Amino acid sequence: MKIKVGDTVKFLNDVGGGKVTKVIDKETALVLNDTGFEVPVMINELLPDANESKYNSVPIPEIKEDKKDIIEEEPIYTDSQDVNFYLSFVPKDQKIREDSDSDIYLINDSNYFVFYNYAVQKGEKYVSITGKLEPNVKENIDILKINSLQDSVNIVIQLIYYDTKKYSVREPVSNHLKIKSTRFLKQSSYKENDFFDELAIVIPVVEENAMQEAIEQLKKKDVDGIIKQKEVENKMLNKPKEYKEKDKRNIKEVDLHIHELTDDEAGLSDNDKLQYQLDVFHKEMISAIKENYRRIVFIHGVGSGSLKFKIRRELQHKYKKYQFQDASFKEYGYGATMVLLRR
Repeated sequence: MKIKVGDTVKFLNDVGGGKVTKVIDKETALVLNDTGFEVPVMINELLPDANESKYNSVPIPEIKEDKKDIIEEEPIYTDSQDVNFYLSFVPKDQKIREDSDSDIYLINDSNYFVFYNYAVQKGEKYVSITGKLEPNVKENIDILKINSLQDSVNIVIQLIYYDTKKYSVREPVSNHLKIKSTRFLKQSSYKENDFFDELAIVIPVVEENAMQEAIEQLKKKDVDGIIKQKEVENKMLNKPKEYKEKDKRNIKEVDLHIHELTDDEAGLSDNDKLQYQLDVFHKEMISAIKENYRRIVFIHGVGSGSLKFKIRRELQHKYKKYQFQDASFKEYGYGATMVLLRR
């Protein structure tokens, strides 16, 4: 089949069609679909569409060559050195139904620029959406139609990191995600998160932080052993709920385990518990600074890592002047963060 730019086509193995905006090579063409997205499609999966009227309202984007009219904004950089990248699904209607649609986002939570290739399996082959993300931004790349899903969604995300100045080279990433379609139909799958005001499914593609790396380096039995040992120690010590202050070394310890903070946690949701722990974290940080402590140690445990992740994000954004690190493994295992308030 001979395809040229401007032809109106239908998709052979999918619903809809669009206009051909570019012939990439002998096998592939770029098609502007009726939702306004350009997608690469195999030419042998295209059919001529005689009904051109429904696509006439979708203009083919023009390439502006006058660079002086293009205003480039400065990239957003943060103090964090972590490199995180997430795939997210944000439902258009927060009350999930079988006919719900979700916006698909890619989130670059790093100080690198990223070339991405987002590929979804269609039949035996994949269809891609490609692009570039600047540091610390998210981008809506497509729409997920839940009622048209098969048993599972197979997605491949490939990433190449770079910067416009001197930077440390990172290996390219290729991550294959298989998501069961039933996950998109469960209201409980959509959680509160750091990136959207709405509930969303946020899936890590690349996630780096000290806790994550440490756990990956340990065998599961070692992690379980540390947790059990800490539980036994806590029971034997039967320590009171007051925070322990190590005056000799001018260190303050704050245990953020929820059972140490409240006598009644039965009516609290997981989110309520997390918010309560963060409120105590902020209160004790301010108190330790005012009281001129040299260091403060927050004992958050290992668990799922949510509390530690939140604490470190708060330290990076709200307490930038203070350095922090993992507390002594000998004293706390992998379950505590030390903040250096003064030298």
